[in-house]
Order: sequence, then C-alpha cells, then structure tokens
Amino acid sequence: MPRPKPKQFSVNKHSESISKLTENMSEKEFEQACEPVALDILQNYENFERVEKGPNFGGTLFDFFGFKDGSFYIIELKSSLNHFNAPGETQKRRLKELIKSIKGIKIALLQVKLNKGEYRIFFNEDMEVLFQERRVPLEPIQDWIKKRL
Repeated sequence: MPRPKPKQFSVNKHSESISKLTENMSEKEFEQACEPVALDILQNYENFERVEKGPNFGGTLFDFFGFKDGSFYIIELKSSLNHFNAPGETQKRRLKELIKSIKGIKIALLQVKLNKGEYRIFFNEDMEVLFQERRVPLEPIQDWIKKRL
C-alpha cells in the first residue's frame, strides 16, 4: 500500500513560532512547540471535529485524541523542520497493542515538515505500511564485530 501523499498547510500564521525552532532542541520541547501547528492542521485541514491534548503520563504513545466522522482517534505527531519522521519500533509495537485492546479506537499519524509547509497523515489502514516489522539482518553487524576482535 502506498504512503499518503504530502499536503500543504499555510505556515504564515505559525511563522513566528517556527522561526524559534532548531534541530538541537529536545524532541519533547520541539514537539510541544509544534502543537499549535498540529491542532491547526487537524482541525482546519483534516476536519477533526474536536481535538484534545493527550494525557501527560510517562510513556504515552500518542499526542492528541480527537473525533472525525463519528470515530475516536488517537493521534501521534511527528514533526521536523525538514523531514517526515516515523515512530520508533517500540512505539509502533505498543501502538498496535493499544489499538487491539480498545474496541473501536482508530489511529492517525501526523507527520509535519515545518519549513516546507507540508504534512502527511496516515489513518488506520495507511498505518499498515509503517507497522510492518523491518528486521534488519544481524549478520553484517556480527561480521563487523568479529573482524575487530
């Protein structure tokens, strides 16, 4: 299944906050600074009826929850100045467990490239391409280590 195509959003109303972002910021600080952009995209471009900040528990797997077309979504935000980032393997595994454990819950991944004013959103069925396990072979790593012993 192909990945969703990038869409445009207006950076003008967020230009002041985007200009303060740097690649050196902690991931948590960066993501928090991007929350207004994400809310704008979800509500004004993706037509979510209601979006709220997710809980602030340690290890929470998503950033927002919202309602769209009568469905409840957990929404993970991955933002960057210049790239579309994806959740790590552990987070993907735990997200899969979470959506299996709560009947009727749906999931969305919002990826944002701030400098280009681009975003991409994956919904349930789109997430399969991300949830596929990518097992990196250990042999090249083992060979590299053995050559150094």
